[in-house]
Amino acid sequence: MPHVIDDRNHGTGGIKIHAILAEGSSSTGERAARDVAEIFAMDIEEVLREKIAPGLVDEQLHHLVRKALEERLTTMLVIEAGTPKAAAPVSLPVGNLKPSDVKGQGLVQLSLASLYRCVDTNRFYCVKPPGQSNGRVFPEWQFVQPVPELLPAVLSELRGAVTTEIHAFLVTARDELNELAPAELLAGKPFAGRGELHSSQLRLLQLPAAERQRRVLAAVERQREGVAH
Repeated sequence: MPHVIDDRNHGTGGIKIHAILAEGSSSTGERAARDVAEIFAMDIEEVLREKIAPGLVDEQLHHLVRKALEERLTTMLVIEAGTPKAAAPVSLPVGNLKPSDVKGQGLVQLSLASLYRCVDTNRFYCVKPPGQSNGRVFPEWQFVQPVPELLPAVLSELRGAVTTEIHAFLVTARDELNELAPAELLAGKPFAGRGELHSSQLRLLQLPAAERQRRVLAAVERQREGVAH
């Protein structure tokens, strides 16, 4: 996905936008324009849902808005290539790992003591093993890239909630995220075993990581407001 920089060409009166592709991306100019248009179209939809009858904001409207934005952006984007990266898993694991397994599988380059401290500093989170009153295990999904970079900000916002509430929020589908779980949106991948995704869900998962994180943080705030009322 591109990172956009406005670059005004005052000599010709035109505007060019430099699209700096994320590491490993091989998007063409047309694909980059489509991706940026998708982000803008979804933001426009969110505003429209608050201003007009929700039923009027449908797939046809989304297509028309995205198409108009895409056609304009295609003439404006200047592509800068990214660099290759290793293939990532296509789905999120649903299991839990013992602390020794997290370290043994090389998911973190930390000692066990440092891994436990990461829970205190909101870098990762752990839960009690199912059916047990003691012990700690780590939900495996949080170690799938790019989650380790995005999760700390979310955990910081959830600070003060009990562990079971944090876990339930992260792995439960939410209306405001098009029936995706916050964990899925952070990772940009569905949980293993989930059925076929709707096109609107796929669009959310294909958003840039920072935008996906923003939407999860907004869901945290919405839940906080709901509890307050």
